[in-house]
Amino acid sequence: HNSYHVINFDFSAVSTGNLNKLLSSFFVTVADGIRDFKRRYKDFVFDYSDIDKTDAATLFTEFAIAYKDYSESQNLYVMIDEYDNFANEILSKDLELFLKITSKDGFLKSFYAAIKAKASDVIAKTFITGVSSVSLDSLTSGFNIARNVTDRACFNEYAGFTEDELCILIPKLVDVEKLGVTTKDIIERMKPVYDGYCFSAEADKTVYNSSMCLYYLDVVREKGIFLNPEDYLDPACDQDGYKLEQLFSLADKETVNTIIDRYLQGEPFNLLKLSENINLNQVRNYSREQLLSMLYYLGYLTVNRNSTLDSGISLVIPNQFMSKLFAKCTIEFRFRNNAVFSSQKLDISSLMAVEDDLSSFASSCTEFLSLIMSNQVLVHMKEMALNLVLYAKLEELSKDDFEVRLQKSLRVAGEGEKFADLVVTVNKGTSNECIYLIELKYLTRTEASDHSSENTLKNTIMDAKEQVLKYKSALDFKGKNIKAYAMIFAGPDCVYCEQQ
Repeated sequence: HNSYHVINFDFSAVSTGNLNKLLSSFFVTVADGIRDFKRRYKDFVFDYSDIDKTDAATLFTEFAIAYKDYSESQNLYVMIDEYDNFANEILSKDLELFLKITSKDGFLKSFYAAIKAKASDVIAKTFITGVSSVSLDSLTSGFNIARNVTDRACFNEYAGFTEDELCILIPKLVDVEKLGVTTKDIIERMKPVYDGYCFSAEADKTVYNSSMCLYYLDVVREKGIFLNPEDYLDPACDQDGYKLEQLFSLADKETVNTIIDRYLQGEPFNLLKLSENINLNQVRNYSREQLLSMLYYLGYLTVNRNSTLDSGISLVIPNQFMSKLFAKCTIEFRFRNNAVFSSQKLDISSLMAVEDDLSSFASSCTEFLSLIMSNQVLVHMKEMALNLVLYAKLEELSKDDFEVRLQKSLRVAGEGEKFADLVVTVNKGTSNECIYLIELKYLTRTEASDHSSENTLKNTIMDAKEQVLKYKSALDFKGKNIKAYAMIFAGPDCVYCEQQ
């Protein structure tokens, strides 16, 4: 207690833009930390009015010299919060500017070199928080006096809210009684969308994305309605997948395709170890290990707590929100500009006419899947790939009166949160509006013809029917015209399509 003099820098407010704006904003942020230090330690005197207002490194160096005169011992504790917030923003938009600010002549290198230079006689400790080490790694000389403690179990719960914390927090933020639900109900609805993050293989709990939770709970409090978390996502998060796409663009096409294939197969991502030194001034393209590591550091992937690996690390997509970002990027990278994928349309005439017989739609799905599988647009078809590829084709047809949702979150009484494969709304906003609820199942042709297997066509049909009927009863669909279907594919062939 009271062992150190603490100076705190919060880099979340640094403005991105051109280099001059960045230099000025970074200087102001460092100066803000020094002003706060002077307010708390009123006998500390330091005048920096003559220092160049774009030279944060000199500002810190002069501050450290003044501190040494002020304190008889080496008791300065430097804390830097969100050190890479602005750098990651730049990296997602302008790689050349990122490389410039982290190069040997860049202001970031100069600033951290100033901290490093004072570690021997002024600074007792430095604690830095951020998303990834890539900004420090990319400095020409590196910040090699630091140790990365991200994967220590004791820090896991620093990264978000635990369920126990939400149980305390929710009743303080929203009027649970007025909503007519319990705190447990709210947590169950938030869990599939915001939970699942784990940053240490030794951690015994996952955590929720705290900014997402707070944003959602604020909207619920404001509107006074128990809302679907999927429809109210923090605007600061990567809702459109742009930042994820930018990460993919920093790796070669083959590396990205191997990761997309793994995602489409619904399998975890395994690697020997996380990359702890990703210096973009030395390598312009991420390797597979580096790309997966960055996806982990930025929260797109997380530690697989159910891993059976004897060595190495296994990563998984943490929740539905992140899964849908992967879906969007897969559509952009694998499907959107593919001539074979774009060459054929699905027949939705029966849906638009609100008919019960969807045989023409099913036939067009078979033709389309046969085409893309024979042309290796999709090499390994699995249920997730089937969902995504049909969603992508239907999404091409989206307009004012036609909407398609992938893995839509539904609240089923007595069952909690469920996710429907495809939810297609036709004639939206009219008296003839109808919602088609479609449960998709995929078998290989061999599985479909093997009557001794548990994966027989008959069992799969029964499972699909049971699931889609549960989804049909969702509270979200109360008072709406719903048509529910089970569609089973054996290879590219739709072998079952019936209304339930």
